[in-house]
Amino acid sequence: MASLDTIIIILLILMLALAFGIGANDETMATLVGSRSVKLKVAIILGGILVFVGVWYLSSTVSKTVGSGLLGENVTYTVSMMLAILISTTIWLVVASKTGAPISTTHSVVGSVFGIAVVWAIVNQQNFISALAWDKMGGVVLGWVLSPLFGYFGAYLCELAMKKFINSRKIGLDTLEGIEKKFVYMLIVAVCWTQISRGGNDSANALGIMYGLAESGDIDIENAVLINSLIILTGLMLTLGLVIVGKNVIKNVGNNLIEMRPSDAFSIQISTSIVIFVATMLGLPVSGSHILIFAVLGAGRVKGERPDKKTFRKMVVSWVITFPVAAILSAICYLIFIPIFS
Repeated sequence: MASLDTIIIILLILMLALAFGIGANDETMATLVGSRSVKLKVAIILGGILVFVGVWYLSSTVSKTVGSGLLGENVTYTVSMMLAILISTTIWLVVASKTGAPISTTHSVVGSVFGIAVVWAIVNQQNFISALAWDKMGGVVLGWVLSPLFGYFGAYLCELAMKKFINSRKIGLDTLEGIEKKFVYMLIVAVCWTQISRGGNDSANALGIMYGLAESGDIDIENAVLINSLIILTGLMLTLGLVIVGKNVIKNVGNNLIEMRPSDAFSIQISTSIVIFVATMLGLPVSGSHILIFAVLGAGRVKGERPDKKTFRKMVVSWVITFPVAAILSAICYLIFIPIFS
């Protein structure tokens, strides 16, 4: 059997692979592309820079929740568990990203944790209830439910307010075009804010492994050089994932759900920005994909537009199956690894 040091290195490499998968499924820049405010290549490069900033400055709080807060008090992360989480989540993220479907990284990781908790309880003949920290898990699930709703109604109200303002002024086409050009700049600011917050929140699903290793004593959390190096590498991998693969998801969300003007995109983005930023500050791992898509639907409702059924159906299916698929994959991987690393 390989030495523990070698196994830890493998875990950290897989953590970086997961970060690549997270970046590959990041559709934050979609409103810029969908509203024709910025070209796809520019949006991808800008998004890559900003996601790195978010990883560096905002990732620690949510990472600690994911890395050491979801399992029960009597359960300690093992090499087998972390390998199962990393492999199952990475596989699912890359497969989903290739199809252009924006799935939830958070749902994938938490689903994987749920899967290993079930196997742990069965193998150790323990009560499943004790395998998870249900207060933390409950907070995460509540965030999953509320954050898309906040995104929806925030975008709905913002779009409604702008529509009433424009109608009350009886603005002509030339004036309206001038207003839309101003909204381009406001939109860019809102998207930049969102991407930084999204980098901090989503990267926690990879960096949680680092905190899990620190919790089990396998790496020294006080080693600033090691920890900072891992954070920098994680940021770089998210950036590469976005640049190399993420364009499929950005095009799918930006061009196929509803028709967007810069003002519409701003309504969507400002709502998304606020929800993700608040969740990140609270240390709650949320689905940026779900929040953004629901914000798109909220703005579209005011305009009287319905999303493209085929595109939306594919997204919903991917959302619904993410948690169970991740749980099943991680459970299978964990069962395979238990005899190898026991």
